[in-house]
Amino acid sequence: MEDLVLPHSIASYECGADLLLKPEFYLLFCQEMAELHASRNKMGYDWVAEHGKLWVEVQGDFELLRRPKWKEEVSLRTNTGQASPLQARRFVEMSDKAGEVIGRADLMWVIIDMNTRRPVPLKRADLDVPTVCPPSITAEPLKFPEDQAEDLGTAYFVTSRRDIDFNGHINNSAYLAWAIDTMPNSLGREPRRIHVAYKHESMVGEPLCVVHRAAGLLSQHRIEGGGKLRAIITMEWAK
Repeated sequence: MEDLVLPHSIASYECGADLLLKPEFYLLFCQEMAELHASRNKMGYDWVAEHGKLWVEVQGDFELLRRPKWKEEVSLRTNTGQASPLQARRFVEMSDKAGEVIGRADLMWVIIDMNTRRPVPLKRADLDVPTVCPPSITAEPLKFPEDQAEDLGTAYFVTSRRDIDFNGHINNSAYLAWAIDTMPNSLGREPRRIHVAYKHESMVGEPLCVVHRAAGLLSQHRIEGGGKLRAIITMEWAK
């Protein structure tokens, strides 16, 4: 399976007041690249929906070595492979005009049955996913030191229409935006590494909360609601 490589010019709506890419938009880039590449290989949204299935991202490791600025030209590259009978693994890399990698993502996806909401083995879904591609993030996974954690408080909110994607659920990128926006002591720092584990889907109009904790340059954010854990985000912040 060939890599998909696409150019992209950073748009104003993808940037913050500092004119740099908002971290959650890199997650959106990864989602879009995943769909474009999957569709090119006849296993994208339209194909799986026609067969009563749906791709769901269950985990993501992201590394932002440098956030590109407004109007900067970048290149996005992706490919995928089989990590296990149930999981597909995808990498997405973002490079600058000089070819230097400035962002990496290592993602895990599963196919679920739209009726049972249960994962389906890739072979049973008739998907010819190739041998797993090399991971794009080689650093050790982020591990939050529970015994050193400091409670930073809890933020409460209600999910809104803007967070919903075409699956009818909260888009994965919204969880990261909530965590960053409501973190009480970000102090202008920015995340360099991000790990997100998606646990349960959320819908529009649901009351949720983000429980913030920190230990040194690491922070953990638990998104909860209705007695269910929705996502856990761990971030390593720039000094």
